[in-house]
Amino acid sequence: MKKRIGIAAGIVIVLALLAAGVFMYLNSAINSKLTEGKIMDGVECDGVDLGGMTKAEAEKALEKHISGLHKGNMTFTVDDKKVEVSLETLGAAPNAKKTAQEAYDIGRTGSIFKKYSDVNKEKHEVAVYRTYDESIFKKQMKKATADIITAPENASVKRENGEFTVTKEKSGYTLNVDDSFDKFKEAVDAGRTKCELVVTKKKAEYTTKDVEKIKDVMGTYTTNYSSSAYGRKVNVANGAKKINGTVIYPGETFSVYKQVSPFTKENGYELAGSYENGQTVQTYGGGICQVSTTLYNAIIRAELKVTERHPHSMTVAYVPRSADAAIAGTYKDLKFENQNDFPIYIEGNANGSTITFTVYGVKEDPDRTVEFESETTSVKQSSGEKTIQDPTLAEGTKILEQSGHTGYTARLWKIVKVNGKETERTVFNNSTYMATSPTYRVGTKKQEATTAKEDKNKDKTTQKATTEKGAKTTQKTTAAAPKTTQKATTAAPKTTEKASKDTAGTKQ
Repeated sequence: MKKRIGIAAGIVIVLALLAAGVFMYLNSAINSKLTEGKIMDGVECDGVDLGGMTKAEAEKALEKHISGLHKGNMTFTVDDKKVEVSLETLGAAPNAKKTAQEAYDIGRTGSIFKKYSDVNKEKHEVAVYRTYDESIFKKQMKKATADIITAPENASVKRENGEFTVTKEKSGYTLNVDDSFDKFKEAVDAGRTKCELVVTKKKAEYTTKDVEKIKDVMGTYTTNYSSSAYGRKVNVANGAKKINGTVIYPGETFSVYKQVSPFTKENGYELAGSYENGQTVQTYGGGICQVSTTLYNAIIRAELKVTERHPHSMTVAYVPRSADAAIAGTYKDLKFENQNDFPIYIEGNANGSTITFTVYGVKEDPDRTVEFESETTSVKQSSGEKTIQDPTLAEGTKILEQSGHTGYTARLWKIVKVNGKETERTVFNNSTYMATSPTYRVGTKKQEATTAKEDKNKDKTTQKATTEKGAKTTQKTTAAAPKTTQKATTAAPKTTEKASKDTAGTKQ
């Protein structure tokens, strides 16, 4: 028994000695390949040989190399679309210090067997360590992908030369920023220059099939502006152009003010007459109300849902009373909704004499027609007068500045006919138009007082003294004052002012 114990103990001792020997051998082999304070030979990072460098030297070399890598771009792709973005702007920064430490640790960390294995390899490739800032990535990608990550676009139509041309719908995308950030890090760490963004595709709500339904005339209306001044004609044509070609999808509300404003020269408008506080004044965009009024009459005949409409402060001549729709700042607008289940198209045309709007869509009942009839319910004559003192006119002069306006209340009747027979008659709207007194410009300029001045060159009385020997001297003095006739005539210039037929404008 004692003999067996002795043999076992001997074996343990031998194994321990062998293990110690192996350890010493491995440790000696490892140390022979390592130099104190320096990276082992054969260690590289992205093609940069770091062998024999200190950590500080390796860090410096890596900073120079990696900063160069970050001068490049990353190409992001979504389907067939792509955009290039500079790596420096995306929140990816090289971590040369950590990379250098990783290189230095090769052959120095891990078990003795791992160390031995490491030092016996001819080459080691160290990955480039980087830091990433997701907040910067998100901010930059939102800007960079603005043309790619877009909302879906519905199919649309355009009418030219009497024909509709369809533009196909486009899908949209929603960016999954977190997943795209992970993909970006993987691409950068792997040294790739392309990265596919993680997105969710969104289809358009209305397709080519939907807009191809737009064929029928639902409502149309024309007004005349041939007698308007040049500036007003420009404004009417400009407003019609800005509305022409509009497609309104089901459930959408259209604002005329939003579509045609701002009323500035830069936006194509000229000075023309418009209403302001009961007076006609010159403003940019004067006449735009004829645009909104003509459109109003077209859309009510198409039986679209009017959500906002205002009458003018005073009547206009280009449509019957209560058939007008004023535009004034942001407080008077014409808005209407497409309550149908199909898109509609608005065509607008102004030719210098007439303006016409036509609403196209689907005429669901060809036998049904809609008419409108204006009824004046009360009349209020203007009373009194307003005066404006004018220091440039002679005192006593009085000139008509602004004609007065008669006030009215009116209602618009909607009449529905089927196969030409009236089936329904309802009050569609009620309107009130103010009465205004005429305005006169009264002169206040005083007539200058005249003072008689002595005329240095007035006629002198000539005296002749004749002395003759033995004769009497006779002297006659004759003074004749010329008769002066002065007539003072003050004639006020005759002023004829015709009431404008189209004084509707941007201000009421």
